[in-house]
Amino acid sequence: MTSYVLQRTVQMIVVIFGVVTVTFFAVRLVPGDPARLMEPPGTPESVIKITREQLGTDKPIPEQYVNFIRDFVRGDLGTSFRGSRPVMDTVLEALPNTLALGLISMALTTILSFGIGIVAAMRPNGWFDRIALVLASIAQATPGFWLGVILALLFAVELKWLPAVGRTGWKSFVLPVATLVISLMPLQIRAVRQAFIETMGEGFVRAGRARGLSETTVLGIHVMKVAAIPLVTLIGLQAGYVLGGSIVIESIFNWPGVGTLALQAINQRDFPMIQGTVLVIAIVYTLINFLVDLTYAALDPRVKY
Repeated sequence: MTSYVLQRTVQMIVVIFGVVTVTFFAVRLVPGDPARLMEPPGTPESVIKITREQLGTDKPIPEQYVNFIRDFVRGDLGTSFRGSRPVMDTVLEALPNTLALGLISMALTTILSFGIGIVAAMRPNGWFDRIALVLASIAQATPGFWLGVILALLFAVELKWLPAVGRTGWKSFVLPVATLVISLMPLQIRAVRQAFIETMGEGFVRAGRARGLSETTVLGIHVMKVAAIPLVTLIGLQAGYVLGGSIVIESIFNWPGVGTLALQAINQRDFPMIQGTVLVIAIVYTLINFLVDLTYAALDPRVKY
């Protein structure tokens, strides 16, 4: 166990380092000069040159990379080009908003999907199963950005029941959480339904029923453990997407999270802020994948580290 954790820790460090490195070079090779974006049109070239020197983008890219790695190892992600804000402080300030939105969305998605999927699997091709699959297909075919806009127009603009932008209280969670839940549920419902249908046909399920075990025990303990293994991967991927920063949803509702911060940084060519937000997203993804691997062994003793 200890050697496995150490091995995965090294792998996560390599992955995070690789992602940050690729991001560093990608944002600098894409056309666009941050100094020109910061100055108004018609600014003399001499002023643009001074701005580049202040930002540090006048140096060769390899030299910029060496300086970046030196500061990165010390835990310094630099200073934002806009407003001279420390990147680390700004990202850490936005991260709790993304975590709150993501955890609530994933919790509701998982609870609802497991409930609907299990009930549908109990009677395949029954009326509930057919309705659930039709609704899941409609939700899966609905783009998340379109759904978010429609919900905002209906409940915020027309009915004026809920706020459309920002985080001002519990009501501000309703629309972005609803958009994420509706977008994430279809895959989970299908996965839960299929996993339970396949598992309930296994021999150990029939053996448990033959021994007189109650249906609740068979489903809640024996079937759930086996069926949950492939579902953990899907939930982990979706959690990484949400917690890492759902840029589209956060931008629609102007949610003050990592996704909105990343989008603003990309539009402004703010290199340090882009690198900081990508670093957070990479860390979240790798940690979730690590937890998924540990969950496998907890659910199924046959899985070895």
